[in-house]
Amino acid sequence: MHPAELDSGVLPLEDVTVIDLTQVLAGPFASMTFGDMGAEVIKIEAVGRGDRSRNIQPAPAYFDVVNRNKQSIALDLKSEEGQAVARRLASEADVFIESTKAGRAESYNLGYEDIRELNPEIIYCSVTGFGRNSPYEDVPAWDMLIQAMSGIMSMTGEPDGPPVWSGLPSGDLGAAMYATQSVLAALYAREQGLIEGEWIEVPMFDAAISWLTLRAGHSFGTGEPFPRAGTRHPSMAPFGSFECGDGGLLIIATGTDSLWSDLCDAIERPELYDDERFSTVADRLENREALVAAIESALEPRDADAWIERLHAYSVPAGPIHDTCSVWDDEYVQQRQLRQRMERDGREDADMIDHPVHFSNLGTRLEIAPQELGESTDDILERYGYTQAEIGRLREQNVVE
Repeated sequence: MHPAELDSGVLPLEDVTVIDLTQVLAGPFASMTFGDMGAEVIKIEAVGRGDRSRNIQPAPAYFDVVNRNKQSIALDLKSEEGQAVARRLASEADVFIESTKAGRAESYNLGYEDIRELNPEIIYCSVTGFGRNSPYEDVPAWDMLIQAMSGIMSMTGEPDGPPVWSGLPSGDLGAAMYATQSVLAALYAREQGLIEGEWIEVPMFDAAISWLTLRAGHSFGTGEPFPRAGTRHPSMAPFGSFECGDGGLLIIATGTDSLWSDLCDAIERPELYDDERFSTVADRLENREALVAAIESALEPRDADAWIERLHAYSVPAGPIHDTCSVWDDEYVQQRQLRQRMERDGREDADMIDHPVHFSNLGTRLEIAPQELGESTDDILERYGYTQAEIGRLREQNVVE
Protein backbone atom coordinates (compact mmCIF):
# COMPACT_ATOMS: atom_id res chain seq x y z
CA MET A 1 0.00 0.00 0.00
CA HIS A 2 1.29 3.46 -0.93
CA PRO A 3 1.48 5.65 2.21
CA ALA A 4 -0.71 8.26 0.54
CA GLU A 5 -3.57 5.75 0.68
CA LEU A 6 -3.49 6.11 4.47
CA ASP A 7 -3.96 9.88 4.34
CA SER A 8 -7.33 10.90 5.74
CA GLY A 9 -7.61 14.12 3.77
CA VAL A 10 -7.69 16.15 6.99
CA LEU A 11 -5.08 18.83 6.35
CA PRO A 12 -3.10 19.98 9.41
CA LEU A 13 -2.89 23.63 8.29
CA GLU A 14 -6.23 23.99 6.53
CA ASP A 15 -7.28 27.00 8.65
CA VAL A 16 -3.94 28.82 8.30
CA THR A 17 -3.38 31.70 5.88
CA VAL A 18 0.17 32.50 4.75
CA ILE A 19 1.22 35.68 2.96
CA ASP A 20 4.29 34.81 0.91
CA LEU A 21 6.67 37.62 -0.07
CA THR A 22 9.55 35.36 -1.10
CA GLN A 23 11.21 34.34 -4.33
CA VAL A 24 13.64 31.94 -5.99
CA LEU A 25 14.07 28.96 -3.61
CA ALA A 26 14.51 29.19 0.18
CA GLY A 27 11.30 31.04 0.99
CA PRO A 28 9.19 29.47 -1.78
CA PHE A 29 10.15 25.93 -0.70
CA ALA A 30 9.03 26.74 2.85
CA SER A 31 5.75 28.31 1.76
CA MET A 32 5.07 25.41 -0.63
CA THR A 33 5.42 23.06 2.34
CA PHE A 34 2.76 25.06 4.19
CA GLY A 35 0.53 24.81 1.12
CA ASP A 36 1.08 21.05 0.85
CA MET A 37 -0.16 20.75 4.44
CA GLY A 38 -3.33 22.67 3.66
CA ALA A 39 -2.53 26.32 4.33
CA GLU A 40 -3.90 28.97 2.03
CA VAL A 41 -0.76 30.55 0.57
CA ILE A 42 -1.09 33.93 -1.15
CA LYS A 43 2.07 34.62 -3.12
CA ILE A 44 2.76 38.33 -3.69
CA GLU A 45 4.77 38.93 -6.85
CA ALA A 46 6.04 42.06 -8.56
CA VAL A 47 3.89 43.47 -11.34
CA GLY A 48 5.40 42.78 -14.76
CA ARG A 49 8.17 40.50 -13.49
CA GLY A 50 7.02 38.19 -10.76
CA ASP A 51 9.26 35.85 -8.82
CA ARG A 52 12.75 36.04 -10.35
CA SER A 53 12.75 32.29 -10.80
CA ARG A 54 10.02 32.67 -13.45
CA ASN A 55 12.77 33.82 -15.80
CA ILE A 56 15.41 31.22 -14.89
CA GLN A 57 15.70 28.49 -17.51
CA PRO A 58 14.20 26.05 -18.12
CA ALA A 59 11.04 28.09 -17.64
CA PRO A 60 8.48 27.45 -16.29
CA ALA A 61 9.80 24.18 -14.81
CA TYR A 62 12.36 25.96 -12.61
CA PHE A 63 9.59 28.00 -11.00
CA ASP A 64 6.99 25.24 -10.97
CA VAL A 65 8.78 22.74 -8.73
CA VAL A 66 8.61 24.98 -5.64
CA ASN A 67 5.44 26.98 -6.25
CA ARG A 68 2.46 24.63 -6.20
CA ASN A 69 -0.45 25.11 -3.79
CA LYS A 70 -0.16 28.90 -3.96
CA GLN A 71 -2.35 31.69 -5.33
CA SER A 72 -0.45 34.38 -7.22
CA ILE A 73 -1.32 38.05 -6.84
CA ALA A 74 0.75 40.63 -8.70
CA LEU A 75 1.25 43.90 -6.78
CA ASP A 76 3.35 47.01 -7.22
CA LEU A 77 4.72 47.33 -3.70
CA LYS A 78 6.50 50.55 -4.59
CA SER A 79 3.11 52.22 -4.76
CA GLU A 80 1.10 53.25 -1.72
CA GLU A 81 -1.99 51.49 -3.04
CA GLY A 82 -0.07 48.29 -3.66
CA GLN A 83 1.24 48.44 -0.12
CA ALA A 84 -2.29 49.03 1.14
CA VAL A 85 -3.47 45.86 -0.61
CA ALA A 86 -0.63 43.83 0.92
CA ARG A 87 -1.35 45.26 4.36
CA ARG A 88 -5.01 44.34 4.07
CA LEU A 89 -4.02 40.76 3.24
CA ALA A 90 -1.54 40.64 6.12
CA SER A 91 -4.06 42.05 8.58
CA GLU A 92 -6.08 38.83 8.39
CA ALA A 93 -3.21 36.34 7.96
CA ASP A 94 -1.67 33.87 10.38
CA VAL A 95 1.81 33.88 8.83
CA PHE A 96 3.83 36.41 6.84
CA ILE A 97 7.04 35.06 5.30
CA GLU A 98 9.47 37.28 3.42
CA SER A 99 12.93 36.98 1.91
CA THR A 100 13.58 40.53 0.72
CA LYS A 101 16.81 42.47 1.03
CA ALA A 102 17.56 43.97 4.42
CA GLY A 103 15.24 46.95 4.94
CA ARG A 104 13.18 46.29 1.81
CA ALA A 105 10.08 45.03 3.61
CA GLU A 106 10.23 48.04 5.94
CA SER A 107 10.44 50.37 2.93
CA TYR A 108 7.18 48.83 1.73
CA ASN A 109 5.60 49.38 5.17
CA LEU A 110 5.54 45.57 5.48
CA GLY A 111 8.18 45.03 8.17
CA TYR A 112 7.38 43.12 11.32
CA GLU A 113 6.52 46.20 13.38
CA ASP A 114 4.28 47.48 10.58
CA ILE A 115 2.37 44.22 10.33
CA ARG A 116 2.21 43.70 14.10
CA GLU A 117 0.37 47.00 14.48
CA LEU A 118 -2.31 45.63 12.14
CA ASN A 119 -2.22 42.06 13.36
CA PRO A 120 -0.63 41.46 16.79
CA GLU A 121 -0.95 37.69 16.40
CA ILE A 122 1.06 37.49 13.19
CA ILE A 123 3.84 34.90 12.92
CA TYR A 124 6.37 36.82 10.83
CA CYS A 125 9.33 34.94 9.33
CA SER A 126 12.29 36.64 7.64
CA VAL A 127 14.51 34.36 5.56
CA THR A 128 17.78 36.23 5.08
CA GLY A 129 21.17 35.44 3.60
CA PHE A 130 23.04 36.74 6.62
CA GLY A 131 21.64 37.93 9.94
CA ARG A 132 20.37 41.44 10.38
CA ASN A 133 22.85 43.89 11.89
CA SER A 134 25.67 41.48 11.05
CA PRO A 135 28.89 42.34 9.17
CA TYR A 136 27.42 40.68 6.05
CA GLU A 137 23.89 42.02 6.31
CA ASP A 138 24.00 43.70 2.89
CA VAL A 139 25.87 40.92 1.06
CA PRO A 140 23.53 39.25 -1.47
CA ALA A 141 23.38 35.54 -0.62
CA TRP A 142 23.35 32.85 -3.28
CA ASP A 143 23.63 29.17 -2.52
CA MET A 144 27.18 28.71 -3.81
CA LEU A 145 28.36 31.58 -1.63
CA ILE A 146 26.66 30.06 1.41
CA GLN A 147 28.18 26.65 0.71
CA ALA A 148 31.62 28.23 0.35
CA MET A 149 31.50 30.43 3.44
CA SER A 150 29.87 27.83 5.72
CA GLY A 151 32.52 25.17 5.12
CA ILE A 152 30.20 22.82 3.22
CA MET A 153 32.01 23.38 -0.07
CA SER A 154 35.41 22.65 1.49
CA MET A 155 34.37 19.01 2.05
CA THR A 156 33.15 18.35 -1.49
CA GLY A 157 35.46 17.10 -4.22
CA GLU A 158 38.42 14.81 -4.71
CA PRO A 159 41.30 14.85 -2.19
CA ASP A 160 43.77 16.26 -4.72
CA GLY A 161 41.32 18.68 -6.29
CA PRO A 162 39.75 22.03 -5.40
CA PRO A 163 36.54 22.43 -3.38
CA VAL A 164 33.45 21.78 -5.48
CA TRP A 165 29.92 23.17 -5.24
CA SER A 166 27.64 20.25 -4.46
CA GLY A 167 25.03 21.18 -7.06
CA LEU A 168 22.19 20.61 -4.61
CA PRO A 169 21.22 24.04 -3.23
CA SER A 170 21.69 22.99 0.39
CA GLY A 171 22.09 26.57 1.60
CA ASP A 172 18.59 27.43 0.39
CA LEU A 173 16.99 24.15 1.39
CA GLY A 174 18.48 24.15 4.89
CA ALA A 175 17.08 27.62 5.54
CA ALA A 176 13.71 26.55 4.11
CA MET A 177 13.53 23.61 6.51
CA TYR A 178 14.34 25.80 9.52
CA ALA A 179 11.78 28.38 8.38
CA THR A 180 9.12 25.69 8.12
CA GLN A 181 9.76 24.14 11.51
CA SER A 182 10.13 27.47 13.31
CA VAL A 183 6.86 28.81 11.92
CA LEU A 184 5.08 25.61 12.91
CA ALA A 185 6.60 25.87 16.41
CA ALA A 186 5.44 29.47 16.71
CA LEU A 187 1.93 28.58 15.54
CA TYR A 188 1.80 25.87 18.19
CA ALA A 189 3.10 28.25 20.89
CA ARG A 190 0.48 30.81 19.87
CA GLU A 191 -2.24 28.16 19.98
CA GLN A 192 -1.11 27.20 23.49
CA GLY A 193 -1.32 30.82 24.62
CA LEU A 194 2.42 31.07 25.22
CA ILE A 195 2.87 34.01 22.84
CA GLU A 196 0.69 36.54 21.06
CA GLY A 197 2.79 36.73 17.91
CA GLU A 198 6.40 36.21 16.85
CA TRP A 199 9.17 37.46 14.59
CA ILE A 200 11.48 34.73 13.33
CA GLU A 201 14.77 35.28 11.52
CA VAL A 202 16.32 32.41 9.55
CA PRO A 203 19.71 33.34 8.02
CA MET A 204 20.89 30.92 5.31
CA PHE A 205 24.48 31.22 6.59
CA ASP A 206 23.58 30.19 10.14
CA ALA A 207 21.38 27.35 8.90
CA ALA A 208 24.15 25.99 6.68
CA ILE A 209 26.70 26.11 9.50
CA SER A 210 24.32 24.20 11.77
CA TRP A 211 24.24 21.40 9.18
CA LEU A 212 27.99 20.81 9.61
CA THR A 213 27.11 18.61 12.64
CA LEU A 214 29.36 15.52 12.50
CA ARG A 215 31.82 17.26 10.21
CA ALA A 216 32.23 20.04 12.75
CA GLY A 217 32.64 17.33 15.38
CA HIS A 218 35.62 16.01 13.43
CA SER A 219 37.26 19.43 13.62
CA PHE A 220 36.31 19.95 17.26
CA GLY A 221 37.92 16.62 18.10
CA THR A 222 41.04 16.76 15.91
CA GLY A 223 41.68 20.43 15.28
CA GLU A 224 41.83 19.62 11.55
CA PRO A 225 39.45 20.46 8.69
CA PHE A 226 37.22 17.63 7.60
CA PRO A 227 38.95 16.25 4.49
CA ARG A 228 37.72 16.06 0.92
CA ALA A 229 37.40 12.39 0.09
CA GLY A 230 35.52 12.27 -3.20
CA THR A 231 33.29 9.21 -3.05
CA ARG A 232 35.34 7.52 -0.32
CA HIS A 233 34.30 7.79 3.32
CA PRO A 234 37.20 9.11 5.43
CA SER A 235 36.50 6.85 8.41
CA MET A 236 34.76 3.76 6.98
CA ALA A 237 35.81 1.19 4.40
CA PRO A 238 34.75 -0.26 2.07
CA PHE A 239 32.41 2.68 1.66
CA GLY A 240 32.05 4.53 -1.64
CA SER A 241 31.79 3.99 -5.40
CA PHE A 242 33.11 0.88 -7.10
CA GLU A 243 33.47 -0.02 -10.78
CA CYS A 244 31.84 -3.17 -12.13
CA GLY A 245 32.57 -5.36 -15.12
CA ASP A 246 30.53 -3.22 -17.52
CA GLY A 247 32.32 -0.07 -16.44
CA GLY A 248 29.29 1.02 -14.47
CA LEU A 249 29.53 2.39 -10.97
CA LEU A 250 27.62 1.49 -7.85
CA ILE A 251 27.75 2.61 -4.25
CA ILE A 252 28.60 0.12 -1.52
CA ALA A 253 28.29 1.34 2.08
CA THR A 254 29.60 -1.24 4.55
CA GLY A 255 30.37 0.69 7.69
CA THR A 256 30.44 -2.21 10.17
CA ASP A 257 32.33 -5.49 10.54
CA SER A 258 29.14 -7.50 10.08
CA LEU A 259 28.32 -5.71 6.82
CA TRP A 260 31.90 -6.30 5.67
CA SER A 261 31.40 -10.01 6.30
CA ASP A 262 28.12 -9.95 4.33
CA LEU A 263 29.85 -8.16 1.45
CA CYS A 264 32.63 -10.76 1.29
CA ASP A 265 29.99 -13.50 1.02
CA ALA A 266 27.97 -11.59 -1.58
CA ILE A 267 30.94 -11.05 -3.90
CA GLU A 268 32.05 -14.66 -3.37
CA ARG A 269 35.34 -13.68 -1.78
CA PRO A 270 35.07 -14.99 1.80
CA GLU A 271 38.86 -15.13 2.09
CA LEU A 272 38.94 -11.32 2.17
CA TYR A 273 37.22 -11.40 5.55
CA ASP A 274 40.12 -13.46 6.96
CA ASP A 275 42.80 -11.29 5.33
CA GLU A 276 44.76 -9.57 8.12
CA ARG A 277 45.02 -6.42 6.03
CA PHE A 278 41.25 -6.04 6.28
CA SER A 279 40.52 -7.38 9.77
CA THR A 280 39.26 -4.13 11.31
CA VAL A 281 37.92 -0.82 10.06
CA ALA A 282 41.29 0.74 10.88
CA ASP A 283 43.07 -1.98 8.89
CA ARG A 284 40.75 -1.53 5.94
CA LEU A 285 41.30 2.22 5.97
CA GLU A 286 45.08 1.78 6.14
CA ASN A 287 44.99 -0.65 3.20
CA ARG A 288 42.16 1.02 1.31
CA GLU A 289 43.91 0.93 -2.09
CA ALA A 290 44.41 -2.84 -1.91
CA LEU A 291 40.89 -3.27 -0.57
CA VAL A 292 39.30 -1.36 -3.45
CA ALA A 293 41.38 -3.29 -5.98
CA ALA A 294 40.29 -6.63 -4.49
CA ILE A 295 36.61 -5.67 -4.46
CA GLU A 296 36.61 -4.29 -8.00
CA SER A 297 38.36 -7.43 -9.22
CA ALA A 298 35.59 -9.48 -7.65
CA LEU A 299 32.95 -7.25 -9.29
CA GLU A 300 34.24 -7.78 -12.84
CA PRO A 301 32.05 -10.79 -13.77
CA ARG A 302 28.74 -8.91 -13.51
CA ASP A 303 27.30 -5.54 -14.43
CA ALA A 304 26.19 -2.97 -11.86
CA ASP A 305 22.47 -3.89 -11.97
CA ALA A 306 23.19 -7.57 -11.38
CA TRP A 307 25.50 -6.79 -8.49
CA ILE A 308 22.98 -4.48 -6.84
CA GLU A 309 20.36 -7.22 -6.95
CA ARG A 310 22.79 -9.73 -5.46
CA LEU A 311 24.07 -7.35 -2.79
CA HIS A 312 20.52 -6.56 -1.72
CA ALA A 313 19.87 -10.28 -1.40
CA TYR A 314 22.70 -10.37 1.15
CA SER A 315 21.38 -7.23 2.92
CA VAL A 316 24.42 -5.21 1.85
CA PRO A 317 23.73 -1.45 1.51
CA ALA A 318 24.28 -0.81 -2.19
CA GLY A 319 22.69 1.12 -5.00
CA PRO A 320 23.11 2.89 -8.31
CA ILE A 321 24.34 6.42 -8.85
CA HIS A 322 21.31 7.99 -10.46
CA ASP A 323 21.18 11.34 -12.18
CA THR A 324 18.18 13.68 -12.09
CA CYS A 325 16.67 11.91 -15.11
CA SER A 326 17.36 8.24 -14.32
CA VAL A 327 16.12 8.49 -10.73
CA TRP A 328 12.49 8.59 -11.95
CA ASP A 329 12.94 5.15 -13.56
CA ASP A 330 13.95 3.55 -10.25
CA GLU A 331 11.38 0.95 -9.19
CA TYR A 332 11.21 2.38 -5.67
CA VAL A 333 10.56 5.91 -6.96
CA GLN A 334 7.89 4.66 -9.33
CA GLN A 335 6.23 2.50 -6.67
CA ARG A 336 6.13 5.48 -4.31
CA GLN A 337 4.76 7.70 -7.13
CA LEU A 338 7.23 10.44 -6.26
CA ARG A 339 6.96 12.08 -9.67
CA GLN A 340 3.59 13.68 -10.23
CA ARG A 341 1.97 15.87 -12.84
CA MET A 342 -0.49 18.64 -12.10
CA GLU A 343 -2.95 19.56 -14.80
CA ARG A 344 -3.28 23.16 -15.98
CA ASP A 345 -5.92 24.57 -18.30
CA GLY A 346 -4.61 26.26 -21.41
CA ARG A 347 -0.93 25.47 -20.88
CA GLU A 348 1.44 22.61 -20.29
CA ASP A 349 0.93 20.51 -17.20
CA ALA A 350 3.49 20.89 -14.40
CA ASP A 351 5.90 18.15 -13.31
CA MET A 352 6.12 17.87 -9.53
CA ILE A 353 7.93 15.94 -6.82
CA ASP A 354 5.34 14.59 -4.40
CA HIS A 355 5.32 15.75 -0.80
CA PRO A 356 7.57 13.20 0.96
CA VAL A 357 5.82 13.01 4.35
CA HIS A 358 2.80 10.78 4.93
CA PHE A 359 0.58 10.82 8.00
CA SER A 360 -1.70 8.12 9.37
CA ASN A 361 -4.43 10.49 10.59
CA LEU A 362 -3.75 13.60 8.54
CA GLY A 363 -3.06 14.32 4.89
CA THR A 364 -1.17 16.49 2.43
CA ARG A 365 -2.24 17.67 -0.99
CA LEU A 366 -1.19 18.52 -4.51
CA GLU A 367 -4.17 20.68 -5.38
CA ILE A 368 -3.27 24.06 -6.88
CA ALA A 369 -0.97 23.81 -9.87
CA PRO A 370 1.75 26.49 -10.15
CA GLN A 371 -0.01 29.58 -11.37
CA GLU A 372 0.82 32.21 -13.94
CA LEU A 373 1.77 35.64 -12.64
CA GLY A 374 -1.30 37.29 -11.13
CA GLU A 375 -3.59 34.37 -11.95
CA SER A 376 -5.51 34.80 -8.68
CA THR A 377 -5.30 38.59 -8.38
CA ASP A 378 -8.99 39.24 -9.03
CA ASP A 379 -10.23 36.36 -6.87
CA ILE A 380 -8.10 37.40 -3.92
CA LEU A 381 -9.01 41.07 -4.15
CA GLU A 382 -12.71 40.24 -4.32
CA ARG A 383 -12.44 38.02 -1.24
CA TYR A 384 -10.77 40.85 0.64
CA GLY A 385 -13.54 43.32 -0.15
CA TYR A 386 -12.47 45.07 -3.37
CA THR A 387 -15.19 45.80 -5.90
CA GLN A 388 -14.82 45.11 -9.61
CA ALA A 389 -14.60 48.85 -10.20
CA GLU A 390 -11.78 49.20 -7.67
CA ILE A 391 -9.93 46.26 -9.18
CA GLY A 392 -10.28 47.76 -12.65
CA ARG A 393 -8.89 51.09 -11.44
CA LEU A 394 -5.93 49.40 -9.72
CA ARG A 395 -5.19 47.48 -12.90
CA GLU A 396 -5.36 50.61 -15.06
CA GLN A 397 -2.84 52.24 -12.73
CA ASN A 398 -0.56 49.16 -12.91
CA VAL A 399 -0.89 48.64 -9.16
CA VAL A 400 -2.03 45.06 -9.82
CA GLU A 401 -1.77 42.69 -12.71
